[in-house]
Amino acid sequence: MLTRSLASGGRLGRNLRVAATSCLLLLGMMAGLAQAHFTHFEPRIIHLSAQQGGVQLLLRMPLPLLLLNEDWQGADSGQAVPFTRRERVGDQWRYRIDPAELEQRFAQLEQRVLAGYRLQRDGERVAGLRLTQVHIFNSDQRQPFSTLASAEAALSGGKVNVEAGAIDLFDSGIDLRLFLPATPLAGSFTLASDLGIRLQAIERLANIIQVHNGRGESTTFSSLGALHTRFAADAVSLAFLGQLKSGVIHILAGLDHVLFVLLIALASVHWLQTLQRATAFTIGHSVTLTLGMLGYVPLANWFIPLIETLIALTILYGGIALAGKQPQRFGLPAMVMVGLIHGFGFSIVLSELVSETGGLNLFGLMAFNLGIEFGQLAIYAAVALVLLAYRRTPVLQRWDLPVFISTAAILLSANWIYERGGLLLSELQLF
Repeated sequence: MLTRSLASGGRLGRNLRVAATSCLLLLGMMAGLAQAHFTHFEPRIIHLSAQQGGVQLLLRMPLPLLLLNEDWQGADSGQAVPFTRRERVGDQWRYRIDPAELEQRFAQLEQRVLAGYRLQRDGERVAGLRLTQVHIFNSDQRQPFSTLASAEAALSGGKVNVEAGAIDLFDSGIDLRLFLPATPLAGSFTLASDLGIRLQAIERLANIIQVHNGRGESTTFSSLGALHTRFAADAVSLAFLGQLKSGVIHILAGLDHVLFVLLIALASVHWLQTLQRATAFTIGHSVTLTLGMLGYVPLANWFIPLIETLIALTILYGGIALAGKQPQRFGLPAMVMVGLIHGFGFSIVLSELVSETGGLNLFGLMAFNLGIEFGQLAIYAAVALVLLAYRRTPVLQRWDLPVFISTAAILLSANWIYERGGLLLSELQLF
C-alpha cells in the first residue's frame, strides 16, 4: 500500500512539474503571441513593367516598415525616426510626418529605399535603380493599387506628395516609383528585402508582386513576412510555387493550427488513425477555404474575431479531450467540423493576402490549399520523429508528453478565448 501511494505520489508530482513547466514556458511565449493570429494583414504591393528605356517598379508598403531602424524599441521608447517630428501627448509619443524634411532630404530617402531592397537579374545584382516619386497617404483612406493602372493613378502627383490625412507615422503608407534604366524585363529576377525583419509585425506583412509583360498579361507572386521572391514574366510555375509556399508558411507560423495538428497526432494510436483524422480535418477546411474565397462569408467586422474565438475553442476542446484520455472526442465527424472552422481562418488569411490583386484564380487557390497540406504533413512527420525518440529514451519518458502538450493547449487556448472573445464582444457592442 505504501509503495503504491509513493508511486502514485511520484506520478502526481511529475505531472504537476510538467504542468508548472508548461505554465512558465507559456508565460514567455504569450508575450509574443498575445495578438490574435488572423489579424488583418498589411500589404506590400510591387508592380514591375517594361517602360521605354528600362523597367519600372511601383511599390506600396506601410511607411513604418521603411522608416523604423533595426534597433527600434517601440513607440514608448521615444526614439527618433527620420522624416518625422516627435511630440509628447500625455504619456505617449506621437510621430508626425514632416513633409518639408521629405522634400529637403529626398536623396537620403532614396538611399534608404535602395538600401532596403535588393534586385537581381539572372543572378547578378542590378545597378542604376533610382527613386523618382513618393506618395504618402493615410492607410485608412488609401487609393486602389491592385492593377498597374490604379498604381499609376495613385502616383499621379508631384515628386513628393503627402496627403493632408497622412499625419501620424503609424497610420500611414507610402507609394514609390522607381526606375531601372537600360534593363529589359526578361530573364529571371530576384527581389529581396530585410526591412522590418526584426519587427514582430513582419509576420502580418503580405507581399504581392505583379509582373506585367507588356501584352496586357500579368503574373502574380505572393508570400508572407520578409521578402525574397524569384520571378519571371509568364512564369506560371513560379507563381504556383509562391502560393504553395504561402500555404506552408501560414500553417507552420500559426501556433493555433500547429497545436491542433499536434493534438490529433498525440490522440491517435497508430498512423492509419492519424491519417483518417487528418483527412477529415482536410476535407472540412478545404470546403470552407473555398467558400471563403468565393465570397460566401459575412463581411461584418465581427466575423474575423468570431472565427478566431471558435478556433481557440477547438483547441481547448482538443486539449481537454487529450488530457482526459478521451480519444473518441477526435472522431471523424468532429474533425470535419473542426476543419470547417479552421478553413474559414485560412480563407481570411488568403483573402487578405490577395485582396489587393483583384482576385485569385482556381490555380492559386489549389496551390495555397496544397501548401497547407504539405505544412500539416511536415508537422506529422516531426511529431512521429519526436514520439520515436520519446519512446526509445527512458530519460525523456519522465516527461509525460501528452500532459505537457494538452496543458499547453488548454492554457494557450484559454488566453486566446479571453482575448479574441473580448474583441468579438467589442465588435458586437455587447459591452
